[in-house]
Amino acid sequence: MEKRTVVITGGNSGLGYQCAKNIAANSKDYTVVIACRNSDKAAAATKNLQQETGNPNIYALKLDLASLDSIRNFYDVFCHEKYPPLYSLVCNAGLQTFGKEYTNDGFEMTFGVNHLGHFLLANLMLNQMMNNGRIVFVSSDTHEPPKFFPYTAPVFSNAQVLAYPDINGEVKSGTIMLRYPTSKLCNILCAYEMAARIASETDKNITVNAFNPGLMTDTNFTSSGNKVTRAILVGIMKVLAAIIGRLGSSKKSGKELAALITDSQYNNSTGKYFDRGKEVKSSAPSYDKTAARNLWIESAGLVKLWQDETILSII
Repeated sequence: MEKRTVVITGGNSGLGYQCAKNIAANSKDYTVVIACRNSDKAAAATKNLQQETGNPNIYALKLDLASLDSIRNFYDVFCHEKYPPLYSLVCNAGLQTFGKEYTNDGFEMTFGVNHLGHFLLANLMLNQMMNNGRIVFVSSDTHEPPKFFPYTAPVFSNAQVLAYPDINGEVKSGTIMLRYPTSKLCNILCAYEMAARIASETDKNITVNAFNPGLMTDTNFTSSGNKVTRAILVGIMKVLAAIIGRLGSSKKSGKELAALITDSQYNNSTGKYFDRGKEVKSSAPSYDKTAARNLWIESAGLVKLWQDETILSII
């Protein structure tokens, strides 16, 4: 196998860390770049991963998905480093907020980080990607919740409303609860649209898929509330997830996520949704091609993506 590089956002902990660990342990021909906003945590994770896997080719680069400038700077720095050719990008980092939090560019934080940040990053990184590269967007089965959940499956309608809810008005009481599931729906729509555009607009064999890790209560899946509130929420969600068969763990899901990058069985899989190694159907709204195209165009406008920054069309 030729030497190659894998970039993992949020690879310093949880699912991303376990994914990085499995990829690095697979072969020393893999160089793993941990993209993380906290340099100290990234450095510590890098050191631990090197010791655990015996692979010295693990590095850290600063990336804050809540800042468009940081994303573009990450791309510039990456291009100037002497890493092996870029083989894969794992868009893993994510968060869930319930209050009023905004990115550096004024976007609602959950949508801004989970979707817009990764949308820009993936488009930029396509310029560096090998012909047979792989991109994976980590989504969530919350985009298609069980019937007893206090919200229905989200439907994408307007990126401006998601990016600027205060300006455009959140008039429904359940809208805030929908922020995270909607951002995860957008991850899937983006994966499907990117896969289709690569196939129709380029001669590259870059695959793009979405991945559901299940509910991993051993990770910091929510950043809001105090320790007691988070502990109660984790307990409730863990019981519910176990009952409906959606309980996951960063260790198990990290192994399956890594396989999407390293396993030859996925060589020709693109535009698919995988639930911990098994190809399954995503929600009905995720197959809305008009919604996917509108999300793509509107996202390009929001992040100010220029045509010369990506190999794909932005309209």
